[in-house]
Amino acid sequence: MELIELRCKNCGAVLTADNVDMTRAIARCEHCGALFALAGTEGGAETAAAQGAEPAVKRRDVPMPKGLTVVDFGTSIEITRRWFCPLFLFLLVFCVIWNGFVLVWHGMALVMGAGFMSCFGLLHTAVGIGLAYYVVAGFVNSTKICADRSQVEVRHGPLPWPGAKNIPAGQIAQIYCRETISHGKNGPQYRYRVEIVRKGNTRWTLLTLDDADQALYIEQELERHLGIEDRSVHGELPR
Repeated sequence: MELIELRCKNCGAVLTADNVDMTRAIARCEHCGALFALAGTEGGAETAAAQGAEPAVKRRDVPMPKGLTVVDFGTSIEITRRWFCPLFLFLLVFCVIWNGFVLVWHGMALVMGAGFMSCFGLLHTAVGIGLAYYVVAGFVNSTKICADRSQVEVRHGPLPWPGAKNIPAGQIAQIYCRETISHGKNGPQYRYRVEIVRKGNTRWTLLTLDDADQALYIEQELERHLGIEDRSVHGELPR
């Protein structure tokens, strides 16, 4: 049997056995973090159909990951994802320090009668208010994805937050997940988008998450409850 050297499709680095998950037929590069399906497996097919999808495929079920709760009403489903994660504890401390500094700045400016000094700190005040709102939202907010045969609805609350959507189910041809990678000073950051292919091959982002398993699970359950046959989409996150 001929041995094949596996290389990352993104950066070309050689993959080791530790980088490969044969049970899910996927590999993740330890150098650039790219996640992709292994060629010749169920998840490794590439697409060529008119709406970016191949004939239906049978992929492994994704078990419900941590951080999600699901209520199945039979004819509809409600998936809830809490925003809170340990990052918000760090942001809370940072927010207290930032806004404490801003309050001291304005207090000194008022005591000294230096109005221009207080005005100079208005930008920092605006940042502090925005950060405080985000931190509070992180502690109390959740995202709900509700789906039935007529529509898919996404809403955030209880604090108001942009990104609510209401999409008629009849417009949805396919649902898939896609990994995005951004590079910064602290290294690559990975986000996972649950995307909708509308009839006519236009695409919308339903929501963006930090957890791949959450994104894949939401895709799976929405397709089940909407009666959408799962098809491979070019560039999708494998499972």
